[in-house]
Amino acid sequence: MPIQSVTSISPQAAHRVSFDARQSLRSQLTSMIAEALAERQLSQVDAARMCDTDQPTLSKILAGRKQNASSEKLLCWLMALGWDVEIRLKRTAGVGKPGVMLDE
Repeated sequence: MPIQSVTSISPQAAHRVSFDARQSLRSQLTSMIAEALAERQLSQVDAARMCDTDQPTLSKILAGRKQNASSEKLLCWLMALGWDVEIRLKRTAGVGKPGVMLDE
């Protein structure tokens, strides 16, 4: 499977995800949700129902206003839209930048 994207995190923040990385991760997850809607030819109303939310909330998040959308919520929505989610954590070997990778 090709890697959709990689977000680097500074070594100083390796134990936690930095604000920029969280924003980037949420942006990537939001793009994947929009892609899932298009692939399944779902309206926002139908997708919102599947995601246990309302259409205005889904619309705001898809439009880029995702400050109130946690990565956890977006991952749950992807699962509701038919994606399998696997989270894998591992220590980095030696010096380097840990990252967040999303496989498609």
